[in-house]
Amino acid sequence: MTQILSELPDLLFGLSDQTSPRKAFMAGSQIVKYSAFRERVFRTRGLFRHLDLNIGDRLVIASFDEYSVAALYAACLLSGVTAVLIDPSTSAAEATVLVQKSRARVAFIDRVLLDNTEALRRADGPRVVAVNNAAPKKTTFGFLLKRERRSGCDDIYPGLLDTIDPVTEREDVPADCSALVLFTSGTTSSPKGVVMTHANLSAQLRTFRSHYGYDADSAIVNHLPLHHTDGLNQGPLLTLALGATWLRPAPISMQNLGELMDLIYRERATHLITVPTVLAMMTRLPDSYDDTFAAPEFRFISSTAGYLEERIWREVETRFDTMVVNSYGLTETVMEALYCGPTEETRSIGTIGKPIDCEARIVNDKEEDALPGETGELWLRGTNVMRGYLDDPDATREVLRDGWLLTGDLVVRDDEGFFRIVGRKKNIIIRGGINVSPEDVNSVLIGMPGVDSAATIGLRDVYLGEKVVSCVVTRDDGPSVDALMEHCRKELAAEKVPNKIHIFEALPYGPSGKVELAKLRSLVEQREATTESSVDASQSPRERVLAIAAAVFQHPMDSLAPESTQETVKGWDSLSYLEMVMALERQFNFNLSPRDVMNIHRLGDAIRVVEARLAAVETDAGASM
Repeated sequence: MTQILSELPDLLFGLSDQTSPRKAFMAGSQIVKYSAFRERVFRTRGLFRHLDLNIGDRLVIASFDEYSVAALYAACLLSGVTAVLIDPSTSAAEATVLVQKSRARVAFIDRVLLDNTEALRRADGPRVVAVNNAAPKKTTFGFLLKRERRSGCDDIYPGLLDTIDPVTEREDVPADCSALVLFTSGTTSSPKGVVMTHANLSAQLRTFRSHYGYDADSAIVNHLPLHHTDGLNQGPLLTLALGATWLRPAPISMQNLGELMDLIYRERATHLITVPTVLAMMTRLPDSYDDTFAAPEFRFISSTAGYLEERIWREVETRFDTMVVNSYGLTETVMEALYCGPTEETRSIGTIGKPIDCEARIVNDKEEDALPGETGELWLRGTNVMRGYLDDPDATREVLRDGWLLTGDLVVRDDEGFFRIVGRKKNIIIRGGINVSPEDVNSVLIGMPGVDSAATIGLRDVYLGEKVVSCVVTRDDGPSVDALMEHCRKELAAEKVPNKIHIFEALPYGPSGKVELAKLRSLVEQREATTESSVDASQSPRERVLAIAAAVFQHPMDSLAPESTQETVKGWDSLSYLEMVMALERQFNFNLSPRDVMNIHRLGDAIRVVEARLAAVETDAGASM
């Protein structure tokens, strides 16, 4: 029987070879020409040969150096090595679990993770290569090398490539070879690693080219993290396969969102790949950004990785005069499976569109095809569906049946064939496009002394899609909310840390002994409404702003001051910052201007803006008397 070979090596070799070496492969926060990228990739393949990595061997990548991540991933695909991507901001505890689960032969890891990750120090662990974000000077290199070798590290990448010969020949990689593993959780004892084959990735790329019309002239803005499939595979992989340009901005926050918009306008981008949270943030921008997508080259915005509110969808399209394409997919389907746009026959605002290049069923509780208009679980089948979960046949059998993937999402199909999500069967929270497993958070909370029980839920949020809220029962001498938050920040990746933690005397259990999440959700909503309204209106604006910041950021009130910034307040990120802005608007009964929102860099700025607005209101009231 003739073995079917992967298309990816030919695709990546062929199209990139046809691209001018002077063309930018990566632009934005860092500029990398195709010539430099090819050289890095081919020398990395030479390094793999030196490390005796063969087809099917696994290699862990966990780094903030995006150029290195892209080169390592491309080298893996060309050599048939399976890339295992791990969040570089993950905690040492999570990294230890994931590295052990990966059973990788080699790990390319940022130095910050090395000393604290137990699995990297074990004699039976993977061979370690440190990733260095900047080339060190000669006077420093020897010291760093000694330090890394004490940590079980062989050398520092990419500097060590200087002595490695490039490997440029094509490798015959089977189409069913595992190409990529991405984990859907990390702190529990059984994290699930989604295994994607070369055939899976090739199928997704073919659909993107045919349905989205991507080509070598595409200039694709993608700011999503590279340890997630939409960032990695719609970023460097898609770009390289097209011979296009990947426009990579700096990490996104409300304060620097204007830089993203400037990049789109300045570089004549053709597409923006983003998440609903960023689209919601865009609606708070000053009107000077309204022409961001006005260039004739720009085609559409692609919203992925989360539920897109219809109000935000329409507001972005109307304000910026450009199309928003909504899509639905899972890591288990590589990326996307259903598409709402850009073609007229697949476009219906408020839906997730229709399946493209795959089959879709709606299945009721009896595991029969649902009747028209009846709600059921979405099942998908196609070449883009994963092989299964890494070394976990039981978990694989739970979600794969005769090639059908049970998504856990509840949908309904209308008379025109458009699918709409109406709920979720599986217990997953999607915050800002990132999947958060409640069990991961609960396991960390319960592991803290003094905590008797914990339950984590998702609450709807206009900006985040859902926010993560944990409820715990503690003993009399148990930890405070501040201590619980500090523990979560230490043990969890930043994206999994709860937005809020509430301490209850008891959780609402049902007859089966399980927490009744609907009742718990109601209790939390009541408490949060009461907490915000309990801010003392007789206090000064300064005191009220600090009280709101303490509640939103879950930060001790006595350690906040006008000088506090995102760097000094651990719970302050771009998403919680927007939550603070909305809380201030509700508390003081006015709307902050877009420019005010972008220019609050410390709490003192928020106090100044609020005091100025209140003074203006008083002046207007006096003038009208």
